[in-house]
Amino acid sequence: MAKKSVGTSKKSKSDSFQPKTRAMKSWKKKYLTGDQSENDSITTKTPEENNDTSISAEAWKGFFHPLKVYFPLSIISYLNEMKNGYFCWGECAPPPAYYQLPRLFALFFIIFFLATATFPRGGSRGKLDSHTKGVLWGILFGVLMFAFFSLAGWVNG
Repeated sequence: MAKKSVGTSKKSKSDSFQPKTRAMKSWKKKYLTGDQSENDSITTKTPEENNDTSISAEAWKGFFHPLKVYFPLSIISYLNEMKNGYFCWGECAPPPAYYQLPRLFALFFIIFFLATATFPRGGSRGKLDSHTKGVLWGILFGVLMFAFFSLAGWVNG
């Protein structure tokens, strides 16, 4: 019986893995680098684990889409309420014709963003869910900001 020589050259995982496609070669280059022996565990993240960062990026994108509309609309509403603040118990003159426009635009954009958040987009299901949640949180934050700015403008006016 021949004895196996205890070799000093121990093959690493990256040396024993022979990729067949270009994608597998790039995966090997990215995740199986260095002198890792077969007993060592790989501590780098897999591509599925790396999706967590892109999911949160999609949620933030979804959150900021409504705010791009609600922030300027809130400022316009603040100025409108300062100039034309209309709150009357008795008989008062009618408000200007443009007085309700910021509220109508806010309502329109609530409906618009809810519709765009619920319709499917391209991409994975996880990204769709996180984008939808981001849009819903953005709508909530935008409406609260709009109400706060409108109330502050009415109080200051």
